[in-house]
Amino acid sequence: MIKNYKAFIYLYIFLFSKTILASNSASFLISQTAFNNYDFAQVLHEYSVNTNEDYKYDYLDELISAVVTENIILAEKIAKKILITNPDSQEAKLVSMVKAYNSKNESEIHALRLDSAGNKNNLYEFIFFLNDTIKTQSSISNSLLEIVRSSYATTDDNYSHNYNFLLFYTTLSILINNENYEALYIKGQLLQLIEDYFFAEATYLKIPENNNLFLDAQRNIAFNSSEENVFNDAENKIIEIVKKNNQDFELKKILADFYRVKKKYNLAINIYSELIKNNSNDIWYIFYLRGICYEQSDNWQKAEKDFLQSLQLKSNSPNVLNYLAYGWIERDMKIDESFVMLTDAYNANPDSHYILDSLAWAYFKKKDFVKAAELMEEVIDMVPGEAISLDHLGDIYFAMNRKREAAYFWKQAKDLATPEDKIIEKIEIKLRKYNAS
Repeated sequence: MIKNYKAFIYLYIFLFSKTILASNSASFLISQTAFNNYDFAQVLHEYSVNTNEDYKYDYLDELISAVVTENIILAEKIAKKILITNPDSQEAKLVSMVKAYNSKNESEIHALRLDSAGNKNNLYEFIFFLNDTIKTQSSISNSLLEIVRSSYATTDDNYSHNYNFLLFYTTLSILINNENYEALYIKGQLLQLIEDYFFAEATYLKIPENNNLFLDAQRNIAFNSSEENVFNDAENKIIEIVKKNNQDFELKKILADFYRVKKKYNLAINIYSELIKNNSNDIWYIFYLRGICYEQSDNWQKAEKDFLQSLQLKSNSPNVLNYLAYGWIERDMKIDESFVMLTDAYNANPDSHYILDSLAWAYFKKKDFVKAAELMEEVIDMVPGEAISLDHLGDIYFAMNRKREAAYFWKQAKDLATPEDKIIEKIEIKLRKYNAS
C-alpha cells in the first residue's frame, strides 16, 4: 500500500504545502525569515504580538511552528483559524484529525477526511484509514513517519531538504503515539541537521534506556555537545555520557575527536591510544587520527609511524596517503615515493583541494614549476581564501621569476593566515627579502 501512495504523497505535499505570500509588514517579514531559518520560537512570538491583527493571509508557518515545538493547544487554535478561510488546508486538517483521534472522536475524523467537494483525500486515506476503517494508533503514527522516511528517497531536492515539513510530519507522528521512539530519534536527527542542538538533546532524552535507539541517541547528544563553544561544559557533558554508557567505543571516539578539534592533542592521544589498545573498530582510522595529533604536536616521528601503520591496515586511504606524503615533502624526504602516493590519492579523490595542493607542492619539489603553478591555481579557484595554498602559489611564482605576483600572493596569505597555520613569520621573512631586493 505504501508503495502505491509514495509518488502521490511527494507530489501532493510539495504542490500544496506552500506558504501563501502575505503582506509586506515588518512582522510578516520577520516571521517569514525566522521560519526559513528554523527559528520556530520567533515565528510564534511574532504571532503572539499580532493576535489582534491579521498581518498574514494564511498562518501555515505558525501552524507548523506550533506543531514542531509541540505546543498542541496553540496548534489547534491556529488550525481552526486557517480552516475558516481555507477549509481544504491539508496541514490544518491533519492537526485537527490528530486532535480528533486523540480525543476518540471518530465521527470528526470521518468528516475531515472529505474535501469541500465531498471527495476523499488520498493523503488522509493513507495516514488514517485502511479499507475504510480507522487505523490503530501505532499504524497512524508509522504512516506519518513513513512520509518522512520516504522523503529521503525522492529525487526532489526542494522537498528533501524542507526540514520544516519533515519536522511537522514527524511531530504529528509523535503526538499520535509518544512511544514511537523511532519518530523521536528521527526528529532529534532533523533538529541536529538544522543545528538546534538544545531541542535535539531534549528530544533524544525522551528515548528510554531499554530501547535499541537509546545508545545512538546518546552518541548524538555527545556529538552535539562537542559542537558547543564552552569547552568545560561540553567536556563534562561528554565525559558523563561516556561513563553512563559503559565506555562505549563510539562515545569515547567522540570525546577524543572533541579534544582533537579543540587542539587538546595530548588528551586526544591518550584516548586514541586506549582505543587502539582495545583493538577497536576501524583501527586504521584511529591510527590516522592519532597521527594527526602527533603531527600537530610537532612529533613527526610518532606521527609518521602511525600513518604508516594506518596504511598497513588500509593501503588505499586518500587522506592518509596525503597526510604522510605531504609530511615527507615538507621535510624534503622521499620526494619520488611521495609523488606516487599523492597521485594515487588524487586519482581516488580528485575533488579534495587538500590533496590537489599537496600534489602541486610535489611537482614544485620536483622542480616542475609550470605544472605546479597550474595545479595550485586550480586550488585557489576552489578555495580562494586558503592561506597555505596562497603561500605555496607565491613560492611557485617566485621560483618561476614571477616575483611581483609572488609578493602579491604572499601578502594575501599573510592577511588570511591564522596562528595555527604557522606560516605568518615565514611569509614576513620572504616579503622583507623581496622588498629589500
